[in-house]
Amino acid sequence: MSLLSQAQADSSYVDFGVNVIRLANLGMGNSNLNYEIWNPYLFTADAHYKRIGLRVGVGMRSVTNTELPTDANGQTTFQMDTSRVDLRIGLNYDFHVHPKWTCKFGIDYFVSNESKRNTTEFTNEQEVKVETEHEIERAEKGISPFMFIQYHITPRVSLGTELLWRISSFTLSDTDVSNLNDANIERKYEGTKRSVMAPTALFLNVRF
Repeated sequence: MSLLSQAQADSSYVDFGVNVIRLANLGMGNSNLNYEIWNPYLFTADAHYKRIGLRVGVGMRSVTNTELPTDANGQTTFQMDTSRVDLRIGLNYDFHVHPKWTCKFGIDYFVSNESKRNTTEFTNEQEVKVETEHEIERAEKGISPFMFIQYHITPRVSLGTELLWRISSFTLSDTDVSNLNDANIERKYEGTKRSVMAPTALFLNVRF
């Protein structure tokens, strides 16, 4: 207990954390998660001086899936590429509500960029190779007030989760391209979002 009290009394420290839920998801082949529901950040770092902290977080995902040409699909090649990057930086203030518990309140600025591309290739009846591509690109940015709750297993190791309120704006482009003509079909959208993200992360943190 004395070691824990000493750790909590440190005037400055740095926490490094990994989201074990996202880590387990990567171990299962990076299967799909709905990032409107599940916390997108894989790594987090929090530099603290007294009770004021500066934190950053990052999440990345990239998947490529190719269906090879066979008689079952008419000798057509399908390729799906998905990539996503989430970044955040924010300030927080902590409260030591118990020797083993810390609660942090703060606000982040965040950006999120996602790209989905579906490519189809086949040879038509005129023996012409046809290539079509459908791409969706989304860019989002905004602010996110948060509450981070941390349980200290040892003076230097803890578990934490967070509740996020996200306020953002986004742009989206939807494009279709084919080598059979020179016309590109493009649709553009913009909008705003307000959402609450439940505590869907479990960060394993190490303190230095």
